Amino acid sequence: MTSGKERQANENKMRMNERNSDKLSGDVLGPEHPPHAKDQILNGRHHPIQLHPRFRSSPSEAPRQIVCSVMAFLVIWVLATDSSGENSTESAIRRASLAVFMSFLMFCFLQTRDLILTWPHPGIWRMIFGACAFYSLFLVMLLVLSKDEARAILRAIFPGIGTQEDFDTGLRARIDNVMGTCKMTPTALYRQLFHCPWFLAHAAGWAGKMLVFRDYYLAFYAAVLFEIMEVTLMHVVPEFEECWWDSLFLDTLGANVLGMVIGTKINQWILSRRRTGGETGSEGGSLNDDDTSNQTELGSRFDWMGCDWKCFSSLKRMVQVSTAAFFMSLSELNTFLLINAFGIADNTSWCVLLRILFVALIAIPAVAEWYVYIEECDQYGENVVVRLGPSLWLLFWTTLLEIAVAVRFFPDHMRVGIERAGNVTGLPYDVLIPLLASIVTVFVWVVLKYGLIQSWSGTALVKRKPTLQSLDFLLAIACLPIAHLFQKGWKWD
Repeated sequence: MTSGKERQANENKMRMNERNSDKLSGDVLGPEHPPHAKDQILNGRHHPIQLHPRFRSSPSEAPRQIVCSVMAFLVIWVLATDSSGENSTESAIRRASLAVFMSFLMFCFLQTRDLILTWPHPGIWRMIFGACAFYSLFLVMLLVLSKDEARAILRAIFPGIGTQEDFDTGLRARIDNVMGTCKMTPTALYRQLFHCPWFLAHAAGWAGKMLVFRDYYLAFYAAVLFEIMEVTLMHVVPEFEECWWDSLFLDTLGANVLGMVIGTKINQWILSRRRTGGETGSEGGSLNDDDTSNQTELGSRFDWMGCDWKCFSSLKRMVQVSTAAFFMSLSELNTFLLINAFGIADNTSWCVLLRILFVALIAIPAVAEWYVYIEECDQYGENVVVRLGPSLWLLFWTTLLEIAVAVRFFPDHMRVGIERAGNVTGLPYDVLIPLLASIVTVFVWVVLKYGLIQSWSGTALVKRKPTLQSLDFLLAIACLPIAHLFQKGWKWD
């Protein structure tokens, strides 16, 4: 039998323990957790245990961190102890680079935060982000080296790039072999369609760009913009020399349109998979409350949905959409600049293909983040500060690094083409004048369409909602100098 004093002492001790437990659980879990979560952590009475948000993972994700880490470690161990291959410095650099790359991908797969896209699994997009981040770090390393040192590193990792001599002696021969004759004959068509990989490469590339833009008008606008970029820089980039029928029919109206159709079908298939239960974390194709409330979960409103860019709805929106198209064209241009800067003789080497793959894949969530950014800026205005998404920033940073590397290692044959222009722009006058005429005409169209000119009374001349019909003739006039530019740049015989 216990006395009253002993019972009172035991009760006081229990209350003291409960207060200490509450304080401890509050420090560990934070105030956002319900009271019963403290019992779950400290006493283990309920399952599953509720964790702090920074340690919590979606039940549908199943990260399996230990299993993935062990598998990655085994692969890296095999690379580290492999003695079956050649014992050269190049082979050692290649194995070390692959081991570091795989380790970095595993870290991103398990530990980095989700991107705006999560289908078919958020870990896939985290690995894509990691691959592009690793590529940007690789560009930084190349940027601080000399050209010979950078090229030696590239050739050690990718032996298929060839030598600088191979590139210099074979450049003209490769262009002539691709173009052949510019007369539109069955033999020339057969050569371009089946002998050269470029038709299929264009179709595959624009299927990927359709996954990026998810809009026919913007994709076709970007296609025409890149064709203009080609004829503008033809005197600098030798690979841009094309036959008229190749550029017009096989590229712009052929492979590009075919790729857009294929990309649209892929978009529709992905959307149908999500609606019929193909996505992770949904049952019977319906989205639960957790999915719709969290933008990083599958089923969020920006995950593989169509984009209504509303290009001409306002001047600000037109500039934003045009920026997206120009930036993607600039990223595509960087491929050719890097090939010429490093003298990569084989354009189908893994060095080139992996660069295209990494940038193309990161562009999918990057452009989706840009779309979300401009939509939320329009919706909230100055009331909310909207930040750029991580994929968009990474694509921007990678593109800047590629331009810096290309400028630092600018090849002599491209420099000669710029110096031959004879002006500060680096463009020949027969290219510069039509381009400026078209730009000025488009500028006048913008001024009239959006009412930028003020009348004598201080009010805008155009107050109604912008329309295209009344100013179509200006756009048609702006196309005439561009048509002349194509006529001068294309090869006709």
